[in-house]
This record gives sequence, structure tokens and C-alpha cells, in this order.
Amino acid sequence: MPDSGDSKTYRRRLDKCQKLMSEKDIDILFLGPGPNMCYLSGFLEEPGERLLSLVVPQSGDPLFIVPQLYEQQVRSSSWIKNIISWKDSQDPKTVLSKIMRQILPKRPTIAVDGRMWSHFLLMLLSVAPDALYRDAASVMTELRIRKTPQEIELLEKSAEIADAAFLETLNECRQGTSEHQIAAKILYELRRLGADGIAFEPVASSGPNAALPHYRSGERKLEKGDLVVLDFGCLYRGYNSDITRTVAIGNCDAEKQKVYSIVRSAQEEACQRALQGMEAQSVDGIARTIIEAAGYGQFFIHRTGHGIGLEIHEEPYIVAGNSEKLAEGMAFSVEPGIYIHGQYGVRIEDIVVMEAGRARRLNKSSRELVIL
Repeated sequence: MPDSGDSKTYRRRLDKCQKLMSEKDIDILFLGPGPNMCYLSGFLEEPGERLLSLVVPQSGDPLFIVPQLYEQQVRSSSWIKNIISWKDSQDPKTVLSKIMRQILPKRPTIAVDGRMWSHFLLMLLSVAPDALYRDAASVMTELRIRKTPQEIELLEKSAEIADAAFLETLNECRQGTSEHQIAAKILYELRRLGADGIAFEPVASSGPNAALPHYRSGERKLEKGDLVVLDFGCLYRGYNSDITRTVAIGNCDAEKQKVYSIVRSAQEEACQRALQGMEAQSVDGIARTIIEAAGYGQFFIHRTGHGIGLEIHEEPYIVAGNSEKLAEGMAFSVEPGIYIHGQYGVRIEDIVVMEAGRARRLNKSSRELVIL
């Protein structure tokens, strides 16, 4: 079970959830495996081909619908005791139909998890064709966007593991080493240092590959003068970390040093000037204005950041057009970048959390340019 509290914590979350459901006239939340299910139940699992759902009514206790092979895992991992299991020899649609007939009011409003596979949504539509369907994000985003002190502690530990893995990975970043080897080193160090898993497949991109923001890794070997972007994170008791550092191999010419300095200034200013009550888009504007003033605006091709928690990307998004106001407990990345296509790229990223009116960095790794 992700360590974000005991059964009382989950009960408080459920109470808040059901209060929101009442305010929004939602009769049932229908959640599939993933972060939302984990947040309310403590049970974390990847989506699969068998129907596994958490059904949350507007009042009363939630219930799990689980394949028999998951029943004991759910019982040992979740505080929820109302569990209905089904066998592989049964038709899950029949099981679901029987349950829904018992709990649904006439013409109900059902909020469905956005991560649910379409196969199961179609199954639900067939057994409750008269329902009004909405996105469960209308409830779950509001519940999850502000982290509790317990959640922040887990984010801090996850960030600490990522910081330590970065320092160890620097030993692998040398001429002749392949990107794949560096990515493998990152994975090894994260696990060795206590991670429960990875947040995403690591980025270890060098030279011209570093100009591709979401390139992963390949067979290219590091060369003298390369910039290398390292972007990775881990899972610790359900909570994600995310860090990006850019390092140089052998030397770093004046142009690359200039671009690195611009990105570092943009990242520093955005972190320092992010304040409670400020709109999320304003943080993006701080970083973007610095990069544009330096003449590289066209090479900053993504948003400045994203929220983080049980998901690696969640609300709030630090992007133009998002007027969401930053509030106590919100955690998000600040990661401006400049990408010169076919040549090189630079990105620097930290996770911050809003505390006492300001953004506090969770990552401690130096943001000075490292030349290896």
C-alpha cells in the first residue's frame, strides 16, 4: 500500500470525495486501476484486461469489483472491506449489471475515471444506458491537487532518491559510453537507492539527440563537447519524482555555456518568483520572458511545468492559458529548456512545493554546469 496514511486518512479522503460528489450531483464514481483508485483505497495496480473497479456511491461505503486472482491483494492492501470478486469463468458484464441494478438510482449521474479502458466504459454504458456520464476528474482533481504534509514527505523522499541517483550516474557519463548504458545506470541506481519503481523511462540524450525533449536513449556514444540531458524520476510508495540536469562532456563551448546560463536563469527566476495566489500561467511567463528576451523564444517548445504526485503529470499545469491559482500544498515541476534542432539541447528541472506562500525546491542537486 502506498504509504500516505492509515485507514483514517483514507476515510477522510472518502468523506471529502462524497461531499464533492453531493455538491456536483454525482451519484457514482466508477474508477479503474490507477492513481484515483489508489488515492481513495490504498490499492495501486496497473490497468489490465480484467474488470477491476472501485465503485464509490455518494453516501455509504465504496465497493471493489475484482477478479478473483486479485482478491487477496486488494484485501491486504486496501482499507475497503466491501469486495465482490468474480472468476475467470464468469462474464464480468453480468457481475457488473447485477451490482449496478442494486445501487443505481433512476437516471443516475456516473463519473468515470479518465484512465479507464474504453472496453470497460462500453461495458458500463451497456448496463447503465440511461445514465448521464461525466469525467471523474471533476471530483478527483480537486481532491488531489493540494498535497498533505504526509504526501509532501513522500515526494521529498522520492526526490532525494532521484538526486542521489543523479550523482551516481555522473560516473557513467564519459566519452565512449552509450546513451543506453547511462539509462541502464539510472535504472540500477534508482532501485539500489530504494525506489519502488520508475516514474517513466529515463531520458539520456546526447549531442543532437538532446534537442528532442522526449527522446529516451539510443546506441549513440558520448563525444567530447556533447551536452547530455538526463531526465528521470522514481516511484516511492506511490509518489513520483522528476529531475532534469544537463551536463557537458570534455568541454563546453561559449555558445552552449551561454544557452545553459539562459536556461538556468529562467529556471531560477521561475522558482524564486512563484508565489501563492499567482496564476500557474504566470510562472510559465516568468521563464518564457527570460528566454525570449535572450533571443531563444522559438526554441522553448513546451510548457514550463506540470503537477506531480501519484501521477508524474497531473494538475496544476504550468502553461500559458492556465489561470489556476497556486495554493498551499501544490507540487509541480519547473523545467524550461532550449532546443537547437540537430545540434544540442538544455533543460533544467526541479520539483517545487508551495509552502508558506512560496515555492520550495525538493531537489537538492546543484544546477551549476558540470563538465565531465
